[in-house]
Amino acid sequence: MQTKDSFRKEIKLKLKKGFCIYDKQCVNKLISIIAKHNKPKAYKYYRDNKLFYVKSPYKNNILLYSPLVFEVDIKCIINKFIKQKKCQVFIPKLEKTTFNMVKYRLPLIKNHWHIKEPAKCKIYNNTIVDIAIVPVLGIDKNKKRIGFGKGMYDKFYETLKVRPYSIFVSRLKSVSNYSICDWYDIQADMYVSVYR
Repeated sequence: MQTKDSFRKEIKLKLKKGFCIYDKQCVNKLISIIAKHNKPKAYKYYRDNKLFYVKSPYKNNILLYSPLVFEVDIKCIINKFIKQKKCQVFIPKLEKTTFNMVKYRLPLIKNHWHIKEPAKCKIYNNTIVDIAIVPVLGIDKNKKRIGFGKGMYDKFYETLKVRPYSIFVSRLKSVSNYSICDWYDIQADMYVSVYR
């Protein structure tokens, strides 16, 4: 019987390191999806069994990621949106078991996982995120995330008032035919990959 751990190990063995020429096609698709995304005028959320509404931000708030060598290289998306100034670009700043959301700012330094992140930054965890581009190893049959085993995105999503439109992305298209994820694993609205 396939498990999340066995599926994760299988994917890691197949990972392609270094820049992939097909990353650019994937990036173009992501840019197109983001451009077509219609965010609501207001978001609703529940707290203490009561319904609340919060006005949608004027600019799109987008959570991206700083890519590792085997992940889809989305640095050109970051640069594009920063230059356009139509969106606020955030990336994770990793802690021990979760991460804080910070604005993308130079200079970048490598943390102990060798992931580049801003050297100095302010935390924006209470900011509403419209779209999140989330790196994955793969997904299960329910479009739930199979990540790297730290559970950081799951813990971060638990802290959000409003769940963002979530696009999972990976270099290899890896979809399990089974429901192998846990109830707390985050779920994709869309899954985009480089290799089919």
